[in-house]
Amino acid sequence: MANDSLVPTITPADKNLAALAHLSGLAGYVVPLGGALVPIIIMMTASSKTVVSIARQALLLNVAAYLGALLVFGAYFTLLLIPCAALFGLLLAAAVVVLPIVGAVKALDGRYYRYPVIGVSQPLG
Repeated sequence: MANDSLVPTITPADKNLAALAHLSGLAGYVVPLGGALVPIIIMMTASSKTVVSIARQALLLNVAAYLGALLVFGAYFTLLLIPCAALFGLLLAAAVVVLPIVGAVKALDGRYYRYPVIGVSQPLG
């Protein structure tokens, strides 16, 4: 980033919760809709604006993944779009697994990670 002073830092006390917020999106593989419920719970209970921002990003990533999965499912009903749907599905699956892991590692390092597919989600206030 061009200006690192605008990037929020993660305090040592918030590192674990920030990493959990990033990894909360993977909860959907264990509990149905867990990828959406866990970030919402973290957003409601966290006191740090940075952790709330990370949980918001995790929630938006999962909502985008759910919508992308619906697109892939719908594209499988057309003959011409099956190869595109398969490729998009593989890219989507890789993104929703890799991005939260990278974010959690950076959070444990004390660095704020912004998902490239979600965009800017800075802490409020």
